Amino acid sequence: MSANNNKNNKAAIGFISGSLASICATTVTNPIELVKTRLQLQGELQLSQRIYNGVWDAFKQIYKTEGIRGLQSGLIPAYFSQATMQGIRLGSFDLISSALGAKPNQDYFFLKNLLAGATAGAVGAAAGSPFDLIKVRMQAANMYKNDPQFVGYSSFFAAFKQIIQKEGFKGLTRGMLTSAQRTAVGSAIQLSTYGSCKNLVLNFVDDGIYAYIISSMVAGFIVTFGMNPFDVARTRLYFQGKGNSHGEIYKGLMDCVYKTVKKEGFGAVYKGFWAHYIRLGPHTILTLVFWEQFKKLFSGELKIK
Repeated sequence: MSANNNKNNKAAIGFISGSLASICATTVTNPIELVKTRLQLQGELQLSQRIYNGVWDAFKQIYKTEGIRGLQSGLIPAYFSQATMQGIRLGSFDLISSALGAKPNQDYFFLKNLLAGATAGAVGAAAGSPFDLIKVRMQAANMYKNDPQFVGYSSFFAAFKQIIQKEGFKGLTRGMLTSAQRTAVGSAIQLSTYGSCKNLVLNFVDDGIYAYIISSMVAGFIVTFGMNPFDVARTRLYFQGKGNSHGEIYKGLMDCVYKTVKKEGFGAVYKGFWAHYIRLGPHTILTLVFWEQFKKLFSGELKIK
């Protein structure tokens, strides 16, 4: 009974700590997430015009026309999304890893951890997907002010209500599978590349903080390269809906990628790449730092003076 209670407490602390950590990190990184979303949507299948010329131009234009509040568009659903996804991902990883029998210095430890990370990430992403959908649409609303789909998207709850009224609860599941696939791929690549990158970097740099930062940057580049096509597809699947001026264009991940490449060229699946990459590092670092601190706080290990 005591062992079960400890396991339940550990899972609860992991979930709550992961949720709070991701909320703190999201507050800092949401503006670059907004920029990434808009870069991925502009020029979609040549049906909309190109508005921004890169990350910095997008940031400047949004700040100039919409202010600080505009840069934080979609922040509330982003909180819900990240709290749900990261809470489940970080809270369940150890449990899944233990269930798979992943132990250091034993056979298949790396593969079992890889599977645990991908599974935890996919489940968390699927659970947070409805909030991500609302976030993407709120971030796109000021970009396409004349689009009838976004009339009344004045707040998180107004957007949620409108989606339910126009598309039903099924509308909130758009892009859910792609979101799960995206996060599973990202988690798998991240876990499998960081160690290799660090070993490579240690051939040129002494072991220490600089080696970890450089390794994280290299691994982050590889993760972003692998994830970005999924990310573009997810954003566009979220964006389409009943009442959208473009209509419902895509049937799923592969259909979206195929049509995007056919109309816009292969480079289109890497739209928003640099914004994605710039966001990934700080968001991951902040989430993990806050996560460790919240875990210590809730476990009674952190002493606050």
